[in-house]
Amino acid sequence: MTSRFGTTFRVAPDLLLEQERAARAVTRGPWSLSLRGSDLDDIAFDGETVLRSIRFVVRDQDWKTLPVIVDAVDQTTSGLQLRGRVGDDGETVAWSLSVDLGASTLRVAVRAEVTAAFRRARIGLIVLQAPALAGTELVVGHPEGSTTTTRLPEHIAPHQPAIRIESLSWTGDHIATVARFAGDVFEMEDQRNWTDASFKTYSTPLSLPFPVALTVGDVVEQSVELSCSRVEGVEPAAAPLATPLAVTVAPETDLERPASELVEARIGTPLDSLVPTISTSVSSDPDGGRPGAVPPDAITELLVEVDPAAVDWPAILDRALRQAGSRSLDLRLVLGTGDEAEPVLRRLRDAGIPVVRVGAFHRRTHLSESALLTAVGELLQRLWADVEAPSPVLVGGTRAHFTELNRNHARLDRWTGPVAFSVTPFMHDRAGHQLVESLDMQAVVVADAVRIADGRPLHVGPVTLGARYNAVATTRAGAGATADPDLRAGFGAELVPGATDDRQSAEALGAWVVASVAALAVPGVESLSYFEATGPRGLVAADGTVTAAGRALGWIAELSGRPRSAVVIGGRRLDVGSPVSTEGVTAIAAVDAAGETVVILGNLGETPVRVVLAGASDPHTVDLGAGAVVRVVLAGSGS
Repeated sequence: MTSRFGTTFRVAPDLLLEQERAARAVTRGPWSLSLRGSDLDDIAFDGETVLRSIRFVVRDQDWKTLPVIVDAVDQTTSGLQLRGRVGDDGETVAWSLSVDLGASTLRVAVRAEVTAAFRRARIGLIVLQAPALAGTELVVGHPEGSTTTTRLPEHIAPHQPAIRIESLSWTGDHIATVARFAGDVFEMEDQRNWTDASFKTYSTPLSLPFPVALTVGDVVEQSVELSCSRVEGVEPAAAPLATPLAVTVAPETDLERPASELVEARIGTPLDSLVPTISTSVSSDPDGGRPGAVPPDAITELLVEVDPAAVDWPAILDRALRQAGSRSLDLRLVLGTGDEAEPVLRRLRDAGIPVVRVGAFHRRTHLSESALLTAVGELLQRLWADVEAPSPVLVGGTRAHFTELNRNHARLDRWTGPVAFSVTPFMHDRAGHQLVESLDMQAVVVADAVRIADGRPLHVGPVTLGARYNAVATTRAGAGATADPDLRAGFGAELVPGATDDRQSAEALGAWVVASVAALAVPGVESLSYFEATGPRGLVAADGTVTAAGRALGWIAELSGRPRSAVVIGGRRLDVGSPVSTEGVTAIAAVDAAGETVVILGNLGETPVRVVLAGASDPHTVDLGAGAVVRVVLAGSGS
């Protein structure tokens, strides 16, 4: 049984947006859904969730999602009528959304009128299906009247699983559903590529040119209609429907909350994986170069991304050298040609700091083109030929999301070295529930990445909440006009809208980090890199306080290279499929150098839990508050 937000527990409040905390439960007859801002989430018919969400979205020419503001929600005899506006600074679009819930149909229609000219990449309704439907038969109706029968993909689909969509038909456990689309031609993408927990159906097809100029007075009208019926032979979950059907709207906070739970956790057998090396990135905020701005001591590597075309690259590299101290550097180069790498690599070699890895990525494609890898590999051999320290390991892959690796890995087939990709859970949706639901998807992504890597080591990261650069922008970002040695304006992520999020310092983000490492630390993954060292996107806040995420990563870093142990909660092994139990508890365990089992526990839920740890030693009881993360040592328990 899932909650209206797709999790089996209520997410810790400090991870949620205000509109999530103010969500309203809407019911009429067999239908129920959660209204979160303008989003219609976890739409259920007769007790079974049939859609994750129906949403109205507007994305600008650089694929930035513009805020959809709700001005009014009115209750009608058959559902809801919403009105609002879209825009960052002032109104860009005025919109209205009607929701009609019938005995067996639900219809959502939007009317959006442009009130200020702009260039859009997308505008209209999107429909999200749950990843649990992977493998389910899907019948796709096309505008010309034909149909195609396919299946929702089990492995993450690199390209659109369905195109030219006018309708979709599928059957869940107990409910057969037909979704009909009007107002544009729709297509589907597998959002698991970006660790979103959904298959997304959207308009307009990406094969058409974009961005598109919209002028004042332009109108977009679209609708989605769901028709649901019980599978033959399945008894209804609800009582016979009353006539007329009443619409009920109530705050989610009025729903019954579970009491504090007792959770039994068992430390199981050793796993065939080690805790990866944990690193972080150089601070990109204006204050990041100050003395004492350093991550926890256990984190022994610092990642820095350098583009030699940017005039401030020497200052960025100098900051990385200062902030690294005795740590090793993991250098990621953004290049047009291999020759551009030489001044950066020569400067690092002359600095005498250990460089463990050098990645090479093309600044246009964000991929490790073969010519770049060859050129940088030859440079490393030549520059480090007379250096006593080991030559850095050359890394290929992508500096962008798993999406680019999934779509382009054939171009890396001749590359036999390590492979990298990054993770950004807030690519499409900044909701706290999206953040938590991305954890299961991280496990799916890394499983497919291991399959693609085919024995090559994986380096995952940077893992950041928001994007540290815009990989899909249609306008080019400026490199900066002056070479400021103090980087007083910051650089990189500091200059990217949406890169910074207040939840970076949330207590529950420590629990999230534990679950993320548990999901990603599979055999074949050698390193994980999270966030920045310090600052608004850092492990250490501006006032010098170590955040919960910083504490958790420091504890995990102490276990780098140590064998992991299985953790079983409620009969579920957290390293298999999902890193979070149905109660919201997550954990990672490993045997340290002293032979003791160290368990790092986190609670992603809003309900306090009491965890009884057993299996590695005598039972050990731990109280976990909402969003808390703790470290437990089971003395004398190791092998």
